[in-house]
Amino acid sequence: MNLLNYEDFKKTDDYSKFSKENPDIGYLKVLAFAAYQALPIPNAEILITKDINNQRVVFFQGYTDNSGTITDIELPAPLTVKNVDTPEQIPQYTVYDLTAIHEGYETIKKYKIGMFGGVRVIQYVKMNPQVDLKGVDQNGN
Repeated sequence: MNLLNYEDFKKTDDYSKFSKENPDIGYLKVLAFAAYQALPIPNAEILITKDINNQRVVFFQGYTDNSGTITDIELPAPLTVKNVDTPEQIPQYTVYDLTAIHEGYETIKKYKIGMFGGVRVIQYVKMNPQVDLKGVDQNGN
């Protein structure tokens, strides 16, 4: 699968169809933490990608701040149309993959995130410290 940044994706034929299906913008806030949200994880690398016709498009790549947060990531999304006749109907959304990477922590792969046009979404990312089991027997000693 080819890896393609968003700016290069905009130059492809696939972009035209994607942009027609996703003419609006949704906003994503990412909170990376450990220990049941007690410890924020600064400098965690966050990748937001989507597989589109045999290409993995990178829509965002950045790092969390000192509070383990990245705010206002803008992602293409469908228009959110509210229908008063059928309020129980779920609006259309586009799904993206989130990967979080930080040395000393297990890589979190592919949180699935649904983005709605004009909506702010919060994604909590639980980071687990890597455990070195070298020299540890089956009893944990």
